[in-house]
Amino acid sequence: MMADESAQARDERTPLEAQLPPEIVATPADVRARPDEPLTWWTPGWRDMIGHVGYRWIFLIPALALILGLVAVLFIPGLGPAIFVVGFKLLVFAGAVAISLAGYVIRCAARARREPFCIHCGYNLTGLPDNYRCPECGRPYTWRLIAEYRRDPHWFRERYKAQQKLPAADAAFPAGPVAGKRRRRDGT
Repeated sequence: MMADESAQARDERTPLEAQLPPEIVATPADVRARPDEPLTWWTPGWRDMIGHVGYRWIFLIPALALILGLVAVLFIPGLGPAIFVVGFKLLVFAGAVAISLAGYVIRCAARARREPFCIHCGYNLTGLPDNYRCPECGRPYTWRLIAEYRRDPHWFRERYKAQQKLPAADAAFPAGPVAGKRRRRDGT
């Protein structure tokens, strides 16, 4: 309760301009993919993610308890109905917590990486110029694109998928007056 009140008081003191989300500096439309090969995205490895879990590993205790309960059912036959009743609710809760924790950790690990990196293969691009090609995978990159991907990798990938479904911007369409309509005196 106190944390909510202090966060609310902090939000009231900060000006509205400071509370706005950061501006978008690049879009997934800037990603130029080769049509002959599938596009891959870099995600943090296990070592990176474990470093950002911290105290949050406590939230995985219900999932561990469920796994131990399922193993116990194999050795204690009368425990099956009790684990089934409690286990289903625990399974849903533990799954939701584990998925949300994984998403949070992936975002934190991508933000924590300070050196420039290829958003496709994760190669360290320190010392290379802007608007160039990655020496590891050969795909083009820009610093703006890397900064946008670093903010939220999952959202960036989803925007890229949605952008791929859009029709071509320069598709021709028929324009001009509609045939068969008579103009009125007032010009409409």
